[in-house]
Amino acid sequence: MLQQAGPNRPESPLTLRAVLSLALLLAGLSTTAVNAQSEESAKPAKLFSTETTLEMTITAPWSAIVKKKKNQDPYPAKLEYRDESGQTVTLDLTVARRGIKRQEACKFPPIRLEFEKETVAGTTFRGQKKLKLVTHCERATDYDQYYVLEMLAYKMYNLLTDYSFRVRPLQVTYVDSKNGKEVDSRFAFVIESHGDMAKRNDLHKIDIPKISHRRLDPKPTGLFSLYQFMIGNVDWAALIGHDPDECCHNVKLIGPEPLGDKDFVIPVSYDFDSAGLVDAEYAAPPDGLPINRVTQRLYRGYCIHNDELEAARQQTLNEESAILALISNESRLTDKSKKKALKFMDEYFEIAKDPGEFKEEVLDECRGKK
Repeated sequence: MLQQAGPNRPESPLTLRAVLSLALLLAGLSTTAVNAQSEESAKPAKLFSTETTLEMTITAPWSAIVKKKKNQDPYPAKLEYRDESGQTVTLDLTVARRGIKRQEACKFPPIRLEFEKETVAGTTFRGQKKLKLVTHCERATDYDQYYVLEMLAYKMYNLLTDYSFRVRPLQVTYVDSKNGKEVDSRFAFVIESHGDMAKRNDLHKIDIPKISHRRLDPKPTGLFSLYQFMIGNVDWAALIGHDPDECCHNVKLIGPEPLGDKDFVIPVSYDFDSAGLVDAEYAAPPDGLPINRVTQRLYRGYCIHNDELEAARQQTLNEESAILALISNESRLTDKSKKKALKFMDEYFEIAKDPGEFKEEVLDECRGKK
């Protein structure tokens, strides 16, 4: 029988060895954790961990990309920027046209950036594979105002919920690889990937062809729907998309994995250039809606989520000052753009502050039955 150590009985060698082994193991784990933290802190900040403007140069065959509208294949490119220590970093990548509406409306198309994991290791872009680059569309600098406002739409969404895509502002110099000449230098921004956004929320991206409105998580969906109304966005579909194999339209789904038959999913909106807040020259409401301009608000949420709208309403009101400050403090906006955007947002807050008007404009306009 194993005897316990008493007041006058020394610890057995076996016990001492066990204690020493455990102490060494804990010390090793602690050292490993400290080293890992030290290594991570020594690396540059990750792409979406800061909101400072990142200046970069992308060299690619831009003249061919612009002219060959039907070619959606990737082109080889190089991305160059200075890191936090002032060192120049050059990354190999590919660039390709993307999107549907903006490709049709814009001379300069929106772009997809694609990296190899090994290429971006240890850099600001580490962990990134595919990124959507929102570009300037046309040569006229007035178009930059649209995309600054669209970037702010993402940031407003970030203020309300973590179930939203982060963005990073950029100043991009475009150099044509054919002749080495600078094409343009313009404002742009990149959008966090679907997978990274889901992972940040301890969930997974859900890729399914369609979903029932009863499977949408009520609380975040209520806020999602009201947010669309707030910025005047009707260009979305959370249940099914144009592609029969992929849900949805301008909405990504996140949820648990594996997804059970009774599990909820959360809709996350993106692509706000057709919102009334942005009021892009080429934007128009989808056919069949009872509005003529994107600056006319129309609530398109589902009646089944109406019980969640009072909390969502209060949440937007709580963030009113911060939301308006995003517009007022944005140095890239002209005074004219600021004034117009602030007026548009003030109109929403007037509705949200009046329970009777909120019922008439939002609750009574919901789709479907509870």
